[in-house]
Amino acid sequence: MRQTTTIFIITIALILFMIGTLCAAGEDISGSLELLIRGDSLFNADEIDEASKVYTQAAETAGSEGNKSVLTEAYSQIALCYLEAERIDEGRSWLEKARKTASEDDPLGWSRYLDVRGRFEWKDAAALQDLLSPKTEEATSTFKEIYSYCLKHGLYERAVNASEMVSATAPSGRSDRKKARIEWALKGINAAEKGEMEKRLGRLWNNLGWAYDDEGRYKESLEAFKKARVYDYRSGVELSMVNADLSVGHALRMMGKIDSARTVLENAQRWALIVKSEKNNKESSGCLGFAFWELGEIYLAQGDSARALTNFKPAYSNLSSAGFRESDPERLKKLDERMRVLSSRR
Repeated sequence: MRQTTTIFIITIALILFMIGTLCAAGEDISGSLELLIRGDSLFNADEIDEASKVYTQAAETAGSEGNKSVLTEAYSQIALCYLEAERIDEGRSWLEKARKTASEDDPLGWSRYLDVRGRFEWKDAAALQDLLSPKTEEATSTFKEIYSYCLKHGLYERAVNASEMVSATAPSGRSDRKKARIEWALKGINAAEKGEMEKRLGRLWNNLGWAYDDEGRYKESLEAFKKARVYDYRSGVELSMVNADLSVGHALRMMGKIDSARTVLENAQRWALIVKSEKNNKESSGCLGFAFWELGEIYLAQGDSARALTNFKPAYSNLSSAGFRESDPERLKKLDERMRVLSSRR
């Protein structure tokens, strides 16, 4: 289902996808590059302090090796670690070091530097606007530049990351922003397909489906969700597979295909119950919560208010357990109001 946590947190992980290319070319992956890869692994595991230490080692080693590309990437990532720790001024000094070593003739170093610069620009806008997910032309322009640059140089993973950040940062009117989400979701899919990045395509098609959903383009939304489901099923990750079914069921419901939607959603709910009993974490709670909510909407559409209410209650409970009181209070408020209305009719 739709992602509700701040995109800054869920997209901030960067993956050094060129390892396979370097190995194929016979380049020795050792020294500073090996440290950079290790730092990325720690960063992606949210071990920020440890990652910062390893990135510092990578920078020192790169300096002694004369490896300007790794030096730029390491400086950039040290800056990002400070940004994550809310030590922004300290991070800015490392970003300035990265700027001085960065060169447009070095695709890996330049794209990494631009990405981190864009995130600092976004963070500055967040402080200015007092918002977690601000809209800012400056950061948007940087991420658009990254997308074009990375696509040109075959850095498809980073092009996909940039496309997602454009969707997150682009300022405009509400209508224009919706269109931008669709445009950049399609650009992300394009980059992922060029890079044969099958593991990313499920989420990208899912994002496009929700962008269409927000526009009321439910037929296109359904087609996008069906494509997402193909990739999510290939992943073999149960939670992704259940969420894919829930998205398809939602789109069917929005198209008015209530019987078909109910069949899909009831199967997804049974599966979500099993996953919740096995994992019992926030992700499984959120999945089950959406399953109950969608089925509640189905019963409401069929005129069965009592059964709708019996589904909305566990939906609210599970979504609360999944952290929606903090991450998406407006959605819980909407569900709570729905429950109050139904309860008053009894």
